[in-house]
Amino acid sequence: MTKRNLMNCVSAGALAVVAMSLAVPAMAQDKPADNEAPETEAIVVTASSSGRTAQNSSISVSQISQDAIANFTPRSQAEVLRSIPGLNVQDTAGPGGNANIGVRGIPVSTGGSQYVALQEDGLPVVLFGDMQFGNNDYWVRFDNNVDRVEAVRGGSASTFASQAPGAVINYVSKTGTEEGGAVALSTALNYREFRLDFDYGGRASDTVRYHFGGYVVNGNGPTRLPYTASQGYQIKGNITKDLPDGKGYIRLNFKRLDDRQPTFTSMPALATISGNEITGFSPLPGVDARRYASTGIYNQTFNILNANGTVQNVRMEGIHPVATSIGGEFHYEFSPTFTLDEKVRWTDMSGVFANQWTGEVATSGPGGLIGQTIGSVNGSNDTRVIGAVRYAAGPLAGQNYTGAFLSNSAQAYTTMKDVGSLANDLTLKGKFDLGGGTLNVRGGWFHMRQNIVMDWRINNVTQTLNSNGNPVPLNLYTAAGAQLTANGVTGYNNQWGGCCGGRSYDLAYTNNALYLEGEADLDRLNLSASFRRDMLKAEGVSYGVVQGANMTITDGLGSASVPTFNTSSVVADRLDYTKSYSSWSLGALYKLTDTTNVFVRASRGGRFAADRMLYGGNSFTAAGQLTAGGDHLSVNTVTQQEVGVKHQGNAGGARYRVEATFYRAQVKESNYDFTAVSRNQNPFTDTVYHSSGVELSGNVAAGGFAMNGYVVYTDSKDTKTGKVPVAMPKWTFLVSPSYDAGIAEIGISASGQSRFSIGDLTAPSAIFANGYVKVRPAENLEVGFNVNNLFNKLGYRANNGSIQARGRGGLTANQAIFDNSAMLGRTMTASIRYKF
Repeated sequence: MTKRNLMNCVSAGALAVVAMSLAVPAMAQDKPADNEAPETEAIVVTASSSGRTAQNSSISVSQISQDAIANFTPRSQAEVLRSIPGLNVQDTAGPGGNANIGVRGIPVSTGGSQYVALQEDGLPVVLFGDMQFGNNDYWVRFDNNVDRVEAVRGGSASTFASQAPGAVINYVSKTGTEEGGAVALSTALNYREFRLDFDYGGRASDTVRYHFGGYVVNGNGPTRLPYTASQGYQIKGNITKDLPDGKGYIRLNFKRLDDRQPTFTSMPALATISGNEITGFSPLPGVDARRYASTGIYNQTFNILNANGTVQNVRMEGIHPVATSIGGEFHYEFSPTFTLDEKVRWTDMSGVFANQWTGEVATSGPGGLIGQTIGSVNGSNDTRVIGAVRYAAGPLAGQNYTGAFLSNSAQAYTTMKDVGSLANDLTLKGKFDLGGGTLNVRGGWFHMRQNIVMDWRINNVTQTLNSNGNPVPLNLYTAAGAQLTANGVTGYNNQWGGCCGGRSYDLAYTNNALYLEGEADLDRLNLSASFRRDMLKAEGVSYGVVQGANMTITDGLGSASVPTFNTSSVVADRLDYTKSYSSWSLGALYKLTDTTNVFVRASRGGRFAADRMLYGGNSFTAAGQLTAGGDHLSVNTVTQQEVGVKHQGNAGGARYRVEATFYRAQVKESNYDFTAVSRNQNPFTDTVYHSSGVELSGNVAAGGFAMNGYVVYTDSKDTKTGKVPVAMPKWTFLVSPSYDAGIAEIGISASGQSRFSIGDLTAPSAIFANGYVKVRPAENLEVGFNVNNLFNKLGYRANNGSIQARGRGGLTANQAIFDNSAMLGRTMTASIRYKF
């Protein structure tokens, strides 16, 4: 299927109206058209009726400013989101994205952001946050264009957004309401990276304002890869025309993202185990997880077997998204009673995911690779016994490998051919006098068409396990010297149980949703109720995997015959069905005093399982009908209840704000994890999760001193097993004090979590610290120094890592290898910034 033309006539017309209106002259006015409030009282624009601040909204909402985030130079979008209470953000891939993002004890059972949506200016970046090799954080970057990041947890996220019953996180752009800009140059001090940031905004006339900016980056990444692995840019901008008499505005916006970043999915460390607890981590011999990389000069490029059966050499690109979007907004007040809002965005998105996973295996001894059959390694029917392991490249090529451990795992090259979309959100609002109060009614229609067209090429490769920046491929031999692999490749497209190594699919999902909200302001009482009906159409085809004939491949040491799998010419799954579900939310807020509000909220939302269900006969159709189990598995539901108090005020010259929320959540989930097949585990998830907890957050400012922070308690259970879900700590926290003396500013941030479960074990608690110093030697000039992981701690955020090689390869019975994305070691950057 060719790339679809997503510009339907309705949305094309909307864009045309936006474009033409910018050319229409209007009377001068000074009032900001989109009702932006001062920073301390910013209007909530995410999953909420407009016109209310966070203090006066009956939802749990956080607003994090540009400066608060930028001070600590986040190395990934996961680190940006760590400032938000209630989110369970797992660092799983580094600056390119691929983080697992959960919320309020709702587990991430298959990866990505199943119940959390990322938005840019109120429209979702992608329709499904957990698209395989296309998660939502691939496509968004934090830079100087962002005014603030807003997050709504629970509540109205169910009814004001599709596929996001857990939370909605919105990157809100600057729109030229403030004149000026900045240019900044930063450089890493203990690795190679250079970055240029710039932005500028202001007024072109009394009725036209604009903002544009972006960044350019080049380097080898924080693990010090021996080649240029970080290279790209983003350019964003918008232009706004204010309409006569303060009636509204029309805005055009655009974005271009082309950013290649390394990805770190496997960073192993030695784990010491006592009973059912991991008591600590230490480096493996020759491997330091804080800077470990599974790629280097020997696999900077590698070969894949294409769908057409030819071998192609490709680059180890990490995560490389390419996105171009054009959109517009139209806000118009027909009268004091009725207001129309229209948002539309067309996005062309494609890219590459290329990565070498690490799978730790003892080289010899009990459970070691030597003595196994090649069939048990790569899933083929070949039963030749492995008798030797030798270097396949580098100065030791041909010599025996004597390391205690090696890596035997997947080498992936996935082409995101088309994950483009068209999103449109049309809303009509009415405001009516109730005689002593007001009634706000909001109704709307949301439309989004999401393409998911991908091609997977996933080999199995054996290589050394070391952290000198250059892992070397390893060849396997029989005891008689017959070569079984070449360049470390044990087979083409033969990973993950042979189910998915060579796979192609061409899908499209169309989501239409009608929603309605009523909100009554009755003196000190605010009541709200909302309803949403989502109707989702799935269409397209998926091609299965077929085993082919062995292929002979050659390297500098000789040749080997390896098994191959490839894309079948037969359609395995044919999607052609519609699924509908309803969501609702009820809330109330009461102003106890002018500074203290209490609120209560209950909600229920749905989440459609999309391309992750293309395995095992789950959600596709046969003869136009859902197959057995498909109807059951296609929609998951999240029900939440919360009660909270919000208080702000002044004491002893200090301004402060504090919020406490108690919540409960129930999740009914059916899902499918295709990678479990290769681990000999049941790939199906069919259970109910219950969680409850307390979110306590606040900030205080007095003179030059300021402090932000939160502490969150979560109690989560899988009701079927009675166990705590993996990667779910009971406690998470962040505290971030700073002091600004004018000529200089200093700040530190400490964040961490309590123990978390990994299978039958629990992993240690951890605290990680960042810090920064700014010096202002002249007006508008700022020199900065930033350090992440200040104390160079070896450890892991809560994540769903794995235990490997316990008691093998010279390890004692209470030792094993723990593998997942570790916290990067100490990284330092220096910057110079000029504001104008």
